[in-house]
Amino acid sequence: MRESSYPGVYSDGHHYYTLSQDPIPVYGEKIIEEKGKIYRRWDPSRSKLSAAMHLGLESFEFKDSRILYLGAATGTTVSHISDIADIVWAVEISPISMHSLINLAERRKNIIPILNDARKPEEYEIFVDNPDTVYQDISQRDQVDIFLKNMEYYKPKIGYLMLKTPTIDIRKRPKEILKSTVKKIEEFMNVIEIINLKRYQRDHYAIVVRI
Repeated sequence: MRESSYPGVYSDGHHYYTLSQDPIPVYGEKIIEEKGKIYRRWDPSRSKLSAAMHLGLESFEFKDSRILYLGAATGTTVSHISDIADIVWAVEISPISMHSLINLAERRKNIIPILNDARKPEEYEIFVDNPDTVYQDISQRDQVDIFLKNMEYYKPKIGYLMLKTPTIDIRKRPKEILKSTVKKIEEFMNVIEIINLKRYQRDHYAIVVRI
């Protein structure tokens, strides 16, 4: 295992891994023990951030950072980010998913699970302290508005939006939705990177922005 081009992430030449203190798999990922260290394979078919990395993501600002994660679900990507970040505030609206997220947080002390609606950043402000990064993976029609609202509210250094075009409008072409999304975002901030995730997630895009 060797260090990859992404800070805090390792590679065996084919796959990405995060170094973990937790030997228990989170979502059935492969665990490798090497020289007394535990490495977890970061599956690109299960994590859009890993997919973006496999497709050449250039902006990767998670190492030792303070991350506000919107749409945490059961914690697949959250768990890998927690291996390399300082702290992860994981916002999730589903009580069912939150149950799994809480179990994960009991083993990983730098994950703060927050049961709340990402549309209301003012309601969880009490838990969140100056995030460096906002990362969003939400299947809602108003996902772009949710992202912009949190970016404006917390003003992080960088933001990652995993755009799910089918949940915005199934009748429109994905590229049409992407174009209108970028136009809307650029009214408020700079889009610095766009990656089509179709190799792993059809009709999904990773959009990286700075205020």
